Amino acid sequence: MSTPIFDRRCSRPLTGLALTVLALALLAACATRIPAEDRASLRVAGASITVVAPDGFCVDPQSVDVTRAGGRVLFGDCGVLNGEATGAPPISAVLTASVSAAPLPGDLSALGDFLTGPGRVTVGRGSPPEAITILDREEEEEVLFLKVEDAGTAPIPGTEPTFWRAFFETGDRLIFGTVTTFSNAPLSDTDQRDLLRALAARTREANPPEPNEIAPPAEIPPPA
Repeated sequence: MSTPIFDRRCSRPLTGLALTVLALALLAACATRIPAEDRASLRVAGASITVVAPDGFCVDPQSVDVTRAGGRVLFGDCGVLNGEATGAPPISAVLTASVSAAPLPGDLSALGDFLTGPGRVTVGRGSPPEAITILDREEEEEVLFLKVEDAGTAPIPGTEPTFWRAFFETGDRLIFGTVTTFSNAPLSDTDQRDLLRALAARTREANPPEPNEIAPPAEIPPPA
């Protein structure tokens, strides 16, 4: 069952400057909902995108947000977020996913060239360019992977300075996911990439292309 983060109050007519500001905030929040624990639906710049987490991860409801710049959601270990003792050690990572407000200009290879060159600062955690190093770059099955080291201050205490990001398209939107792993039990590079592969695969499955986006089958010429 869908669990809207905000309810019918989003359509209530309001007057006055303060109430107008509140109305705008509520209307923005109406662009987000959580259909299930492992996914969030974001309406970004007219496109509705459902982002789906890998096994064991659930949506942090407080993290779901949409602005003019795009949408964002954070996924964490389900047991930790739900306050449930599962008997298994928690997954030592959090996963974030962001949805662009505009289509990808060019292709993933061109994006990779930009992000490993003049746009390197954009893949860090807000640190200056000299603190950011691209350690690895891979591209497979229309997903661009970057391993990044940010020597600046970590936004989440206790996390590793190195992390993986993945960039992929769904519909006409660019999505990028980030795995942030904790220093007390860091995930391997393979495990981090596997989480991002699952994010990409499940998100694409949840957002099938529109009929007019599917190329028609090639015509088979009649036999001579």
